Amino acid sequence: MFKRNGLASKLFGLLIIFFIIINFIPANQMIMAPGIAQELSPMVTVENGYKNESRGAFMLTAVSTQPASLWDLIYVSLKKPRGVEIEPMERHIPPGMDMNEYLKIMKRYMEDSKLKSQAAAFKEAGFDITIKKHGVVVEQVLEDGSAKGKLKQGDVIIVVDDKPIKDDQDTVDFIREHQIGEDVEITVERDGKEIDYTMKTVETESNPGKASIGVMIFTNYSYDFPRNVIFKTDNIAGSSAGGMFALEIYNQLLEEDITKGRRIAGTGTIDLEGNIGVIDGIVQKVIAAEENNAEIFFVPVENYETAEKTATKMKVVSIETIGDAINYLLNN
Repeated sequence: MFKRNGLASKLFGLLIIFFIIINFIPANQMIMAPGIAQELSPMVTVENGYKNESRGAFMLTAVSTQPASLWDLIYVSLKKPRGVEIEPMERHIPPGMDMNEYLKIMKRYMEDSKLKSQAAAFKEAGFDITIKKHGVVVEQVLEDGSAKGKLKQGDVIIVVDDKPIKDDQDTVDFIREHQIGEDVEITVERDGKEIDYTMKTVETESNPGKASIGVMIFTNYSYDFPRNVIFKTDNIAGSSAGGMFALEIYNQLLEEDITKGRRIAGTGTIDLEGNIGVIDGIVQKVIAAEENNAEIFFVPVENYETAEKTATKMKVVSIETIGDAINYLLNN
C-alpha cells in the first residue's frame, strides 16, 4: 500500500514538472495569431472635423504576439489552427534586447506613425503644413551589430561615407550600398562634438541578407499642423496602422464621407509623402478583419498576393499611396 502511494506521488510530481515545462518554460519562439480589427473613429478625433458624419468605419488591424511555450509548439504543430504561426524570437526582438526595451521602441514607432499619418492626411486634403528635420537619432544599439561599443543611444548620425544624411532612409540606403563585411564610415554628433567611426557592415539576425551596422534609428521631426488631432490608442504599438490612421483623419477633414457606409480595414506603414510600406503578419491581419466583418481590405503592394490568398469573402485592394486608397473609395 505504501509503495503504491509512493509511486503515485512520484508520478504526480513528474506530471506537475512536465506541466510546468511545457507551459512555462520559454521556447525562444513567438506565437503569432489573429489579433484585433478595431474601429478608428473612437480612437481618432480631428479638431472641427466631420467625425459624426461618417456612416461606415475605418479599422486598424493587429497581430496577437506573445512568447511561445513548448505546449504552444506542440499544439500548433498538431492542430494547425488557421492563422496561427510560430516564428523565431529574433525575427521580432533583436538579440540582447528585453521585452520592455522592445515595447518602448514599438511605442516610439507608433508615435512616429501618428505624426506621419497626420502629415500625409493634411497634405492629401489640401492643407499646408510645416515639417522640419532635426537629425537621425540612434534609438538602440543592437548586441549583434558592429556599432556595439562605438555608437550610443542618442547619437545623431550626420554623415555616412562622406554623404550628408537627410533622414533615416538615407542612412539605411547608404549603408546597404555596401556588401556585408565591407567598411563603412559613420560620423555622429554627440554632446556637441562630431566623432568619426569606421566599422564593418554585418548581417544581423533581424535583417538577414542585408548590410547593417546593427542600430535602430529614427528621424527626429517637428511638425506644425493646421488642426489638432487627438489619439486614444491605449496599448497598441508599432507603425503598421499608419495608412489607416491617415484615411480616418482624411475622412474627418472633409465633409464627404468616403466610407459610403462600408467597413474598411487595412494595414501598412506610411511616410511623409503618403507612401504605403510593407508589413509583417498579413495573414493574421486579414483573418482578424474578416472576423470583424470588413468589406474592403487595403494592403501594401508587396503583401497583396498573400492577403488575396488568405481572404475568403472581403475585397482585397493593393495600394502604393494613401491617394490610391482614397481614389478607390471615391470611384467604387
